[in-house]
Amino acid sequence: MGLFSKEPKIENNRANRKKCWESRDKFFSCLDKNDILKPSDGVSKCKAENQQYETDCVSSWVKYFNEKRIVDFKREQMLKQVEEQNAKLSK
Repeated sequence: MGLFSKEPKIENNRANRKKCWESRDKFFSCLDKNDILKPSDGVSKCKAENQQYETDCVSSWVKYFNEKRIVDFKREQMLKQVEEQNAKLSK
């Protein structure tokens, strides 16, 4: 939020962080229900949840959470693949 930012300032306190996380969780839950990984792909199916998420969280947090969702999914898939390979090797 620079000097010329058009984004309204959201005070960084415990209550606002909790509100942001709850909105994020609702949006991501909607994405999961619709089998959508990338948050940008779910804007049309989860419009209300996405709007609330983007309202309750500063844009830098939205970007971080969206990227983290994809990275966490890829990490989880990689771990599953490694476990499967280890299981095959131990037979």
